[in-house]
Amino acid sequence: MLFITSYIPLFILILFKQISENSEFLYWGGFKLESITLFASKFGFSTFLTFLSLIGIIGCKLLFSNFEKNINNGENITLIDIKNRNSESIGYIATYIIPFIFQSFNSLYEIFAFFFLMFIIYRIYINSNLLLINPILSFKYSIYEIEYEEQNGKKRNGLIIIKDKHIDEESIITTYSIGHKLFYAKKR
Repeated sequence: MLFITSYIPLFILILFKQISENSEFLYWGGFKLESITLFASKFGFSTFLTFLSLIGIIGCKLLFSNFEKNINNGENITLIDIKNRNSESIGYIATYIIPFIFQSFNSLYEIFAFFFLMFIIYRIYINSNLLLINPILSFKYSIYEIEYEEQNGKKRNGLIIIKDKHIDEESIITTYSIGHKLFYAKKR
């Protein structure tokens, strides 16, 4: 779900691009086979991406509500060092979204190439800490790279996603593990 929502800005741009390029086909033709075929050929890709975006948004809402329910079962830690990682979304947009903007998505080859590249990016995305680098999440959450001390005195590091925009060293936060060295966090 986080992967899908990270591409919502691109999906919106593709939707507007297809609408502007094919605006002369935006009229009601009824529920005839010819009308449905024409709609699918001109707006099917953006309709699919809109549907995918809605699934991603609903899935993220459920995911984060689950994190909120489970955060009380998390571990309390003391922050030693904090580095804000919110700015990495800019590099993410430049690297993974801008190259797709200039495609027309009118041929099957362009759509296939889009999904092929998205699959490769997805494989990289889920096997790295890009999972939290999501421009959509930055509207509500902040991402920090942290060094922390556990209650038993061990020092570790990881990435957290937290609603608070400002946290300081020596703060005590509650973390809930969502992956390898990835945590959902809440200020105590």
